[in-house]
Amino acid sequence: MEIEQDLLELVLQYAEKSSFYRNLYHGLFIERFTDVPFTNKQMLLDDQSLNHPFGTNVCVENKNIARLHRTSGTTMRPLTLVLTARDVEHVIMAGSRAFRTAGMDDNDMVFNCMNYCMWMGGFMDHQSMEATGAAVVPYGVGKTENLIAMLLEMDSPCIHSTPSYLATIRKVLQEKHGLSPKQLGLKKGFFGGEAGMQDEVFRKKIEDEWEIKAINANYGLSEVMSILGAECDRREGLHFTALPFVHVEIIDSVSGIGLQLEAGVIGEMVVTNLVKEAQPLIRYRTGDIVEIISTEDCPCGNEGFRFLLRGRSDDMLVIKGINFYPEAIRTLLSQYPECTGTYIVRVPNRQPIDEISVRVQVLAGEQNHASLAEEIKKQIRARLFITPEIILVQDIESGENKIRLVERWS
Repeated sequence: MEIEQDLLELVLQYAEKSSFYRNLYHGLFIERFTDVPFTNKQMLLDDQSLNHPFGTNVCVENKNIARLHRTSGTTMRPLTLVLTARDVEHVIMAGSRAFRTAGMDDNDMVFNCMNYCMWMGGFMDHQSMEATGAAVVPYGVGKTENLIAMLLEMDSPCIHSTPSYLATIRKVLQEKHGLSPKQLGLKKGFFGGEAGMQDEVFRKKIEDEWEIKAINANYGLSEVMSILGAECDRREGLHFTALPFVHVEIIDSVSGIGLQLEAGVIGEMVVTNLVKEAQPLIRYRTGDIVEIISTEDCPCGNEGFRFLLRGRSDDMLVIKGINFYPEAIRTLLSQYPECTGTYIVRVPNRQPIDEISVRVQVLAGEQNHASLAEEIKKQIRARLFITPEIILVQDIESGENKIRLVERWS
């Protein structure tokens, strides 16, 4: 009850400074923290559309704003984010803890191949990696041929990128240099920004092909606190590395009813910023469906809970009465060496959904596309009970350095 009371007092403090929360709570009888209404990204976007440029949940004066970022905008239009100097310090503290958990240290030289253009994965992750003692190369996105030339000059470099970027590097390596991925000499791959790394088959495929240690190093939500989780060397789920700064709840994504945060529970993650000054979020529905793996302290030294991502509540599709999470396709594709693991599910922007297609990225080669597409379709139909059209392609464009998992068309 003491924690609940502290949380409720924090909510009231934020409401005093923010007309967004005052309006949200107006006329409500709030006696407990769980009486506080949920918030979500759409509410923040709508608020910013009406109240340019930062919205009304800003709790500080403009003179106290030290940093401006934007979300990647892979699921909807970008959200503008502002931080105070203290907010920046806390993000770096949480981020460096995540990267250290993932095994980054002062022996590493890391090429940061995330987008530096407004996205936290660029400059903010750069600062978090530097705080581990690692040397960080601010490479960014694009100019892959020049990146390869630099990597070939270095002794056992590391890379921080989305998993899908490896396909681009592989293609340029083969076409321009006649080299295989393992000849690049990478030591570690710190990956984030996209799902997939918790799939052991997908991960092993990367490690075998590139001869690197592939690490699920960067689970995050920019509007919350950038990086929130990373796995340790035991690879038994993601550690929630932002616990000193963020309160977590797990809810049933349909009913909104709270669930116990204990091993085996699957639900939507809801977060509340505990120390954020500029744009604190209260009972914020992340849309991420997670499974709690353990609440015991880990032998690696990290305290708190570990979890796996199971999908997104807003990605769930109903195809002819079947509930379908697009993330479920990843494991099926991992069994095919011709597939890179990158794909996009395309559905019409209407209800009911009566057709679905999946664009699957494959390696360049002589494989029989018609036969492979039919085999993938058969596997999806047998295991997931839907029958999509399978389109095999060698290139999939990414936006903001991240692949959009679900694409809707009119």
